[in-house]
Amino acid sequence: MKKLYVAMVLACTLFVSTSTCAEEAQSGLASQLPDWLNSMEIHSFLSLGYVYNLNDPDSDFSSQRIFDFKHNQFRVDDFQLSILKAVEAPGDAGFRIDLDAGSNIPRTIHSAGLLEGEDIDLRQAYLSYNAPLGNGLTIDFGKFITAFGLEVIEGWQGFNDNYSRSYDFSFAIPFTHTGLRLSYPVNDKVSLMFMVVNGWDKVDDNNDAKGFHGQLSFIPTENISLWFNFMGSPEQDDNNHDWRTLFNVVWVVKPFSAALPDLTFSGSYDHGAEDNVGIGGRDADWHSVQGGLRYDFTPEFYLAMRAEWMQDEDGARITPGISQEVWAFTVTPTFVLTENLLVRPEFRYDHSTQDVFEDDAGNFTEDTQVTIGVNAIYYF
Repeated sequence: MKKLYVAMVLACTLFVSTSTCAEEAQSGLASQLPDWLNSMEIHSFLSLGYVYNLNDPDSDFSSQRIFDFKHNQFRVDDFQLSILKAVEAPGDAGFRIDLDAGSNIPRTIHSAGLLEGEDIDLRQAYLSYNAPLGNGLTIDFGKFITAFGLEVIEGWQGFNDNYSRSYDFSFAIPFTHTGLRLSYPVNDKVSLMFMVVNGWDKVDDNNDAKGFHGQLSFIPTENISLWFNFMGSPEQDDNNHDWRTLFNVVWVVKPFSAALPDLTFSGSYDHGAEDNVGIGGRDADWHSVQGGLRYDFTPEFYLAMRAEWMQDEDGARITPGISQEVWAFTVTPTFVLTENLLVRPEFRYDHSTQDVFEDDAGNFTEDTQVTIGVNAIYYF
C-alpha cells in the first residue's frame, strides 16, 4: 500500500506538480483498496548510539550492561519495522508483527528457539481478536513483549526517559513471552490481564511446564497510574519442579500536578525467587528498585534522572556465581529536534560491592564504572 502511494505521489510530482496531488493520490488509492488493507498501519523506528567507558575495558565491552554494552564504537542499536491491524471494538480481528535488525537490541532480546542470527529478531508476532464479551475481551495468540517493568524495549510506540537500561530491566524481569494473553478492561480505571506462556524469553519451551502471569492495572486519576504483576513458571532445562516467581509493581505519578504539572515521578520494584539456581545450588532471590524524575522544561527539552539498586546476593541474575549489590545513577537530557527526531546525551555511574567491572588490562579489578554516551532516535 505504501509503495503504491509513493509511486502515485512521485508520478504527480513529475508530471502534474500540483499542491493537492499527494492528497488526491492518497484519496484515490484509499478508495480502490479493500477496507481490511486500508485499516493496516506501518511504522518504523531507528536508534543509533555511541558510549564511552572511562574504565577503557580491554575487551571493549562494558560490564553488566545490555543494549549499550560496546565501548568506544558507533552502533546501530536497532531498526524496527512494524505492521499491524489494530483491534479496537468488540468483534474486531487483527495482528501485529515487529521485525528488528541491529547491533545491540535484537541479540539481547532474542528468544530461544526462533531465529539463528544474532542481529535480527522477530520481537512480536501475534494474532488478536476482541471477543464481544462485556466491555470486550482481547485475545492475543503468539509472541509479545512482557508486561513487567517500568521500562520498555524501545520502538515506534514508545521509548524510555534514559538511553541506558536499569538493572531492573536488564536482569530482574523477562523481555518477551510466547503463548496466550487475555486482556479485559473492567472500567475506565481498572484492567485485568492473564497469560499462559512458554516462560521467560522462550519460543520453544525447555521443559513440559507452562508459565502463568497475571496483571492488575489501576489508574484512579489522570495523574496516578499503577500496575501490579505476578508470574510463576519453571525455567530450568527439563525441570518442571523448580519454580521461578516474580512480583512487580510499577508507578507513574505527577505528585505536584497543580504547581509542577511537567514533573513526573516513576519507578518500579521487583522481587524474584527461584529454587536451586544460586551459588552452590541454593535457592535464590533478588530485589530491584528504581526511581526516576523527569521534568519537561519546554516541548523541545526535558531532563530525566534515574537512581537504582539491585540485590543479587545469591549470584543468580546479574553475573552468575557472584554475590553482589549494585547501585547506579543516570542523568539524561533530551533534545526534541522535530516531531519524529530526538537526541539525548547521557552520563551514568555504576557501583558494585564486588570488583565486577573490567579495567584497561582486561582484569576485573574495578568496583565502579562510569560511561558517557549519546543516542539519536527517529520514528514514525
